[in-house]
Amino acid sequence: MQDIHNEVKRLRRQMNFFRLYAIISSVLIFAFISYGFRRTEQPDIIKSLRAEKIDIVEPDGTVKLSLFNKGHLPTGVVNGRKLPRQGGDESGLMFYNTEGEECGGLTYSGKGENGKGQNELSLTFDKYKQDQQVSLTYTQRENGNHTKGLTISERPDFSLDKTMAIIDSVRNHVKDAQEQSRVMEKLYKEGVFGYHRMFAGQQGRRTGVFVNDDKGRVRLEMIVNEKNEPEILFYDEKGAVHKKITY
Repeated sequence: MQDIHNEVKRLRRQMNFFRLYAIISSVLIFAFISYGFRRTEQPDIIKSLRAEKIDIVEPDGTVKLSLFNKGHLPTGVVNGRKLPRQGGDESGLMFYNTEGEECGGLTYSGKGENGKGQNELSLTFDKYKQDQQVSLTYTQRENGNHTKGLTISERPDFSLDKTMAIIDSVRNHVKDAQEQSRVMEKLYKEGVFGYHRMFAGQQGRRTGVFVNDDKGRVRLEMIVNEKNEPEILFYDEKGAVHKKITY
């Protein structure tokens, strides 16, 4: 009988142990699940982040947005061709379409000395596989010749990599600088680089709307001039004032 009694006590101790183990395990599992839900609903907040370049990508790695300093200005790529950029001091954001090709951006730069300086800021929207077609810009020069406003441009139907191939061909085959300039001017008149069609804003001390035709020639200005006088100017195809309205 004593052996049976001892065995019963041992079994009771084991049952109590397993009961306590089950309670503790249940509490820990519940706490872990609750913590997981809380982290899902309230993701970690990074209060401070220092970086030279940050890319936002899709699950497949396609870049959709790039934040960069002047040392990491992204290289433009169209149809697999890397495109050189002008400038060198810009920082900002680049926007990319679903194919991972640049479709616009926000860039800015500026420097000065002795209280005088210059700033360049622009927000641009590109034509598909081409250059910027809509841009909001502010350019401040040390000489006081500022430009600020909205520009509408027309771009060719062929892609920008073909434009760059034409430019490279000219540079490789025409070595004389003046002749290069003449060839580039001819290409511009032929529409290889596109044309500015409209500018609304301020150029120097003239403020208003400046409209060009489909060859890039100025044809209409509705402005307040440097003397604070309102004017409407009509231009002929050669750039001469054809008609002027004032009061």
